[in-house]
Amino acid sequence: MLLMKGMAHSSEFRAMSGKSTRILVALCLAMLVTSCTPSAFLTMTATRRGNIQIGFVNNTPFRANFTFGGYDPLDKATVPVFGQLRVEGNTTAATQTQACRRVFSIGGAELIRLITVQNLTVNDAPVLHQNIYFSSAPANDPLSAEPTEGYALQQVEQDGIEYQCAGVLTFAFVQDAAAPGGFRTDFTFIEPAPPALPP
Repeated sequence: MLLMKGMAHSSEFRAMSGKSTRILVALCLAMLVTSCTPSAFLTMTATRRGNIQIGFVNNTPFRANFTFGGYDPLDKATVPVFGQLRVEGNTTAATQTQACRRVFSIGGAELIRLITVQNLTVNDAPVLHQNIYFSSAPANDPLSAEPTEGYALQQVEQDGIEYQCAGVLTFAFVQDAAAPGGFRTDFTFIEPAPPALPP
């Protein structure tokens, strides 16, 4: 009789143990799903290789100045690739080429932070700032890189969502009284050409 009771208790324990394990696994999966958004999943799993080309078109009458570049946000040792530009009003900058990273940013807070904390070489210190500044001051004036006319908010684009490696990213600056800072940035992505089929 005692043996049968012991066996019954053992079966109940195994059943409860199995149920607890299933609940624990379900909770773990739920935590994993909620901590990894669809956009983050796409960014993490997108194939990263090659370069990207970047075009900047200034459709305003004022000089635009900014720092731009790419980095890998989930890599604690990431070293950003970046450049700096001053684009005169109503002109188009020469096409830029950079190594493809998980994130591409223009004047983004994290990009500026990475450059600063890693003490990376900066060729134009006044242009190392968040957002995109627009100035009407002469090129040799101390205010030439200041937002005398306003600014456009920082741009942060993600690989696998807004763009993909080997493509062309084009940013057009437009004066817009309804936008924060009085200016906006219009982003266009051109997908890379498909590989040629064998004859």
